[in-house]
Amino acid sequence: MSTEPLVRVTVCVNRRQGTTEDEFNKYWAYKHGPLATDWLQRNGIIKYSQYHTTSEYKALGKNMFEATGRTLLAYDGMGDFWVKKYEDFEAAFLDQYYQQVIQPDEKNLIDMDTIAVTIGVEYIVIEDGEIVEKHSRDF
Repeated sequence: MSTEPLVRVTVCVNRRQGTTEDEFNKYWAYKHGPLATDWLQRNGIIKYSQYHTTSEYKALGKNMFEATGRTLLAYDGMGDFWVKKYEDFEAAFLDQYYQQVIQPDEKNLIDMDTIAVTIGVEYIVIEDGEIVEKHSRDF
C-alpha cells in the first residue's frame, strides 16, 4: 500500500534579474537551502527538495515538446515542501525567522513577482518500478 497522506506545496520560481543561472543554482543549493533547514524542520516540514531546471535540462525536451505542441514551463526552479497538514506550511511562513531571515534572503535570488504555487496531494500510480494498486486516499 502506498503512503500518501502528505500535502505537497510546490513553489515555482525564476531567478532575480541580473543573476546568472549558475549563480542562482549555487546560491539556492549552497546558501539558501542550508539557511532554511532548521526553520523548515522546526515548523513540521517533512521533506523539502529543490528542483533545478537548468538550460541543459530544458534543452533535453525542447524538440519533443515543440513537435507535440507543448511548452516547457519557463521557471528556473521549483521548491517542493511536504507537510502532514497545510496549516504547518502556512505557520512556517508566519514564523519570525522566516520573516526576518529567509524572506529577505529569497530576494537575493528569486524574482518575487513571477512566483507561482500549487497545493495538492499525490496519488501514486507507480513507485519503485512497481504498480501501486492499494491507496490510502480516495477521490
